[in-house]
Amino acid sequence: MKKVVALLLLFMGVVAEAKTMSLEEAKAFLTDEKKAVHEPGMPPRRTAQDLAFHRFVADDWKRALTLLENDAPDLRRQNLIVVVAEVLPAQDYVLFLNGVCDLIESGKLKMPSWCFGIGSFIKQGFLAYNYDQPEVAALINRIEALYKIHEPGNWEDYFLEVKSGERKKYDVQMLTSYGDPLPETYKSHPEEAYRRLVKEHNEILAEVAKREREQIKFEQKKIVRMVDEDGSVRIMEVDIPPEDEPVDDKPTPWKFPLFIGILILGSGVAAWLYLKKEKL
Repeated sequence: MKKVVALLLLFMGVVAEAKTMSLEEAKAFLTDEKKAVHEPGMPPRRTAQDLAFHRFVADDWKRALTLLENDAPDLRRQNLIVVVAEVLPAQDYVLFLNGVCDLIESGKLKMPSWCFGIGSFIKQGFLAYNYDQPEVAALINRIEALYKIHEPGNWEDYFLEVKSGERKKYDVQMLTSYGDPLPETYKSHPEEAYRRLVKEHNEILAEVAKREREQIKFEQKKIVRMVDEDGSVRIMEVDIPPEDEPVDDKPTPWKFPLFIGILILGSGVAAWLYLKKEKL
C-alpha cells in the first residue's frame, strides 16, 4: 500500500512539474548541455522537465524571444529555443519568427540556428502550406533574403517551390500517402497548437507510471538458488509478499476437512483394536 501511495505521489508530482516553469528555471534548463536538438530537428521531450520548458515557450512568444536574445549565447541553446517555439499557435509562431529575423539582421543570432525555423517538429511544412497568406508570404521573403546573404545558392530552388505553391502540393501528397495530418493553417484556432504537446504529456506520464509499476513488481521478487538431486543448479525467481501486506496465517479451506478425516480414521482404528482385544 505504501508503494502504491508513493507511485500516486510521483505521478502527481510529474503532472505538476510538466505544466510550466519559471523564467529562472527556464534559464537553468538551457544551461544543461544534455538538452539539445537532435537530428532531424527533434528537441528533448522525454521528461516532465522537457515538457515544462515546451510549455514555458508556448505560453508567451515574446518571453521566448527575450530568452533567445539574452540567455542563449551558443548555437545549442539558440537551436533549442527556436525548435521548441514550434509549439506556439500559428499566428504567434509567425510573429516569433519575424522576431528571430530581427535578431539575425542585427547580428545577435547566428545563421545556423535559423535552419530549424523551416519547420521540422510540430510545424513541419507550415510555411509552405500557408505560402499564400499575406503575413506568411512576407515572412518567407524575409527568410529567403537572409539565406541569400548567409548561404547563397543553397536554397534558391526550395524558395521557388515554396512561393509558387509547388512545395505545398508535394507536402500534401506525401503527408496524405503516409496518413499523416496536414500542417496547421495560419488562421487555425490557437488551441490546436497544444494538442500534440498535451498528447505527449499524457504519453510520457503513462510511460513513467508503467516503469514504476514494473519496478514495484521487480522489487517483489527474489532470486532463489535451487539444487536438484542430481546436483544440477537452477536459478528461480519467486514472488514475495509486499512488506506492508501481512502473510495470511489462517488455515486454508482444505486443512479442516483433512483434519476431520484423520480424526475419523484414527477413531476407527482405535475401535477396531479395542474390539479385537475384547474377543481375545
